[in-house]
Amino acid sequence: MKRVIIDTDPGIDDAAAIFLALGSPELQVDALTTVFGNTAVEQCTVNALRILEAAGRADIPVYQGSGRPFNFGAPEFAEYIHGSDGLGDAGLPAPSVEVRDENAVIKIVQSVMDATGEITFVALGRLTNLALAISVEPRVASSLAEVVVMGGAVTVPGNVSMVSSANLWGDPEAADVVYRSGASVVQVGLDVCNKVEISAEQLSRVWAARTPVSELMEKATPFIQKAYAERGREMGPGAVKYNDVPAMSYAIDPTLFETRHLYVRIAIGNELTQGQTLADLDGQTGEQPNTLVALDVDGARLSEMWAERVSAL
Repeated sequence: MKRVIIDTDPGIDDAAAIFLALGSPELQVDALTTVFGNTAVEQCTVNALRILEAAGRADIPVYQGSGRPFNFGAPEFAEYIHGSDGLGDAGLPAPSVEVRDENAVIKIVQSVMDATGEITFVALGRLTNLALAISVEPRVASSLAEVVVMGGAVTVPGNVSMVSSANLWGDPEAADVVYRSGASVVQVGLDVCNKVEISAEQLSRVWAARTPVSELMEKATPFIQKAYAERGREMGPGAVKYNDVPAMSYAIDPTLFETRHLYVRIAIGNELTQGQTLADLDGQTGEQPNTLVALDVDGARLSEMWAERVSAL
């Protein structure tokens, strides 16, 4: 089993990805760490606890992390995609379990340094927590087995600006720290997320399971479906895109993806390009690759894996 820390800002698609992880025997989820993003970090933490409780996994600890970007600027949220509570304003009950006292950044440093080379860090949100951990203890970067980043757009447009994906746009300084840290970074961005959707038929199979997991997803999903439809995101009738699911799927089964080793930098400080993943596709910089970039995916196999595993959870 691959040991993972899931850094997350739940988020409807985060919930879908976390449930996939919990239903996958390939992964051992050591902890969830929360970060601002889809909504405020305090609400993201509540949602992480809700997700684990629905899956019957309240034994997995949750640690709250950063509530604002690496440069201490004002945080930007995505409530227009996920609802004011982050889970589709579905009126979900409060969790009965509590967040741990330790700060997420400190816990990341401790966990990684105590298990050098053993932990994969799956970043479903802003990279703030990991950037802070690397700043506190630079050896974290080389001590992680891998960092799977949900974000980036190399060959396709962005989803929050013309060129940038939301997670990297939301804290480009943190992303820059991580990409330049020497960590083994895998970028699973919009190049592949745009090619993966869960069909109406697959959703109906999950809803039919009538478990706490399926009921949470069934209540939350209409909000993101409506938000995407209003913004012209193309999907099949009744389908949905959970953009965090491909990143988790890479941690489970990298053979689902076609990848290239590329030199990637993160644009900072320019209104037009903030958070852009600048990939050296033609070797123009002469720099050594620092990122394994996912450029294609077996979307049909991936979506079926999600449906099967989440309906059985």
